[in-house]
Amino acid sequence: MKVERRRARRAIFLLQVFIVTALAAYIAKDFDIYDFIYALRALDLADLVPIVIFEVLYYFSNALAFWFLSRKRFGLSFSEAYGASMMSWLVDILLPSAFIEGDLARIFFLKTKSDWASAISYALFFRLLISSTLVFFIAFSSLLALNMLYLYSSVALFYALTIPLGVLLSAAMWVVVFKPMILRSWIVRASARFLRGEALKKFERDLGEFLAKVQDSARDFNPSNPHLLAALAALMLQWISGIFTPYFSLRAAGVEINPILIAPGYTVLTVFSLASVGVPFMLGSVDSALVTLYLLLRVPKERALLATLVGRGITVITTLALIYPVGVVYIKRTFSTSNLEEVRATLRRISTEYGVRIPLVG
Repeated sequence: MKVERRRARRAIFLLQVFIVTALAAYIAKDFDIYDFIYALRALDLADLVPIVIFEVLYYFSNALAFWFLSRKRFGLSFSEAYGASMMSWLVDILLPSAFIEGDLARIFFLKTKSDWASAISYALFFRLLISSTLVFFIAFSSLLALNMLYLYSSVALFYALTIPLGVLLSAAMWVVVFKPMILRSWIVRASARFLRGEALKKFERDLGEFLAKVQDSARDFNPSNPHLLAALAALMLQWISGIFTPYFSLRAAGVEINPILIAPGYTVLTVFSLASVGVPFMLGSVDSALVTLYLLLRVPKERALLATLVGRGITVITTLALIYPVGVVYIKRTFSTSNLEEVRATLRRISTEYGVRIPLVG
């Protein structure tokens, strides 16, 4: 298993190197350095202010959505929801792996406020909301941009892959959150490889009780729940804010583009970000995605490169200033010695009751 993971990571890394190298070679060909310098010298600090504002709004609205969703069940204050969100972002940035680590961090945080079933249910449902609203936003903005057919001919493959995958992912998470009992027989069959006799029967009973609690937590996610509607609105605000960072980055580089055309570019960013597993700040992949998106929008390569450097530079600086300090505090608080010892105690109990050996647990 470890060998397969290393091979997969090596393949992803090589793919990223290939994409970055190919893109760099394309940009270098006939690159007008004088136009690049001219645009760079024309940059005004006032042009950078909107980029900072929308970067902050992007993270703030995500935290707001998490607060709206979780405040009633877990009794969260906004500062706690904000801190947990910044912790999740920080973990994702430093250990990027398709947002898995960030979701796990969010589960651990919610566990400090309630039980495992509620924590897992809410974290998965929040990921479901994020994926579903993004797919909806991409599809809706794509329809609005139908009159710009050249964009669709350029990124048709990205849409063909990402939107169906997003729908499938959302459907799978919907099953896990709302119909978890469907998974019961599958999990039991998989566990039969490790458990036997009474241990397997006990596991099946305990699993049924746990999944019942998860399903019970899902009753909170009623479409008429005003907190849920507010969370959806905040997530849509996040996606709208997200398109204005590249929009104002292009404006700073002297290029005017209809923001509606940038919105479907989330597809490009999503596909490219899959190649950033294990790379802090998703360096290389997101930069390549932004340059690619700008080139698909027929932005001159000199201005596309400048807009990418400006936008990404501000994103990294904002991240370090906004996310890092709060994220570190909440990482220490969530993964404190007492909390980790509680988790280890739970794992020891599971190890004893089911007669299985769990690594790193005495």
